[in-house]
Amino acid sequence: MHPGGTLIVREDEGDLRWWTWAGFRANATLTATLSELADPVERFDACSIRLRENVTPAAWRALTADAADRLCLPEIHEKALDGLKFNAALPKRLAAATLAARLADLDRAAAVLSEPTRFVIT
Repeated sequence: MHPGGTLIVREDEGDLRWWTWAGFRANATLTATLSELADPVERFDACSIRLRENVTPAAWRALTADAADRLCLPEIHEKALDGLKFNAALPKRLAAATLAARLADLDRAAAVLSEPTRFVIT
């Protein structure tokens, strides 16, 4: 994490990336929680989350103000469910809930949301 919090960087070509440095599991949790801010096309990684290009500092503040109180479990894709050893014996909802709980990092996501965030234009 940046000593002063996290960074949202707008690059020359308009891409907007939130550098959380939180890890893959926390970023999966943050992406699910902030789905209205996260770019629905591009995936996150362990270091950052790509945001929608139209996110402004004001919108960011408004949509993240209570986010730590409403954390969501990450969405699980069908391919992950199909790869389970006993997928035929488990109801899909139970399998998806189990995988989502294992993937999530609620504590780290809440910690990231408690940090200040700075917008930077490069």
